[in-house]
Amino acid sequence: MHAFPTHPAREALSGELHARPAIPIRAPARISRLAMLSPDRAAEEAHLAALCTRHGVEPPKPGATFFLADLGKIRLRFERHTEFTGWNFSADGADPGDPFGEMPIAELPPEWLATLPGQAIAAVHLTLADAPAEASGFAAQSLCGASVAEGAALAFTDFRLHADGFTHILLAGCGNPALAGRLAQNLWEIETYRQLALLALPAARAVGGKLAAASERLSALAAGPAEHDLSAERQALTDLAEVAADIEHANALTAERFSAALAYHRLVQRRLAELGEAPLPGLPTLSRFLERRLDPAIATVTATGARIAALSVRAGRAVDLLRTRVALAQEAQAERQLAALADTGRAQLRLQQTVEGLSAAAISYYVLSLLGYAIKPLPWGAAGLQPETVLAALVPPIAGFTWYMLRRRRGG
Repeated sequence: MHAFPTHPAREALSGELHARPAIPIRAPARISRLAMLSPDRAAEEAHLAALCTRHGVEPPKPGATFFLADLGKIRLRFERHTEFTGWNFSADGADPGDPFGEMPIAELPPEWLATLPGQAIAAVHLTLADAPAEASGFAAQSLCGASVAEGAALAFTDFRLHADGFTHILLAGCGNPALAGRLAQNLWEIETYRQLALLALPAARAVGGKLAAASERLSALAAGPAEHDLSAERQALTDLAEVAADIEHANALTAERFSAALAYHRLVQRRLAELGEAPLPGLPTLSRFLERRLDPAIATVTATGARIAALSVRAGRAVDLLRTRVALAQEAQAERQLAALADTGRAQLRLQQTVEGLSAAAISYYVLSLLGYAIKPLPWGAAGLQPETVLAALVPPIAGFTWYMLRRRRGG
């Protein structure tokens, strides 16, 4: 073996191409499949190990994503996916008169089956008949079927839950074990991925009412007249923020599920294409049946996701608009406050001028009164003057000087 530097993920990436391969199945055979959603991985490994120990089989190493084991009457196929785990139990032989009687799952210990980790999102009984057979035991109103693999086999199902809690699928007439294994895997994966894709539909319906209410509130808030009142605009902005939060909450609840639904829907379409269907007289093919039943559900999911995205954009624009209105209201309020301050300043100036005038008059009067005491006793008569005349002559210069000094003091 040649030594050279290797990426640590190289071996795992190479093995990914061969993960969960199709196993040849020789008809007649019966398969019971469970797809368990959201399992506890540690509990799942312990549960698998317990089943293997019970049948004297060495359990897989921890972290194994694919495992095959012969448990005696039945064979086990364990496959771990990102979101779910597939448990396949298969057995040889099938009763042509009762193709879904005594399925392999009946061989499992009831207490082990009842405590299987996770929740079943898909349960399938798939029977491989060694010769073409009529489809019996299906609901006539929803029966679909097709010739598959260029006429190598016939496939029938009604995609319904039967009394045993399983969806029934009949694959008949395929004498090539390798092809039968691939066809069987395609069929059970179609049912599994179909169910996983439909998981998004209840979520889409659940948020539909909330989105309608959010849209109405958003339209009302965005279309409301500009109040030019800061408190009213702020309240509108608060209400709009609540609507935007509701929309983002709906997005957080559904985005991952909606994205997964579209991915699973593509897988369903790919598996249907791989079947190579040809129609049978009087029956819709599996593709046509799912096109009428599954595609509208996925369209609802897609439309709901697009609606959430559009509402989110609208909410963002409305928030920007209301923020602008709040800013304008703040500017208008500031202008009113500045105008009020200017009016107050002018009133204060007038008052100050009035006070200065009164102060100048009072001081002048006080100074003239003092001068009167000093001037009146003087002999003004010899000069032909009266004291009152002298005081009257002093009024203008004293008043002017007093006014000048008050203004100078205020200015300094």
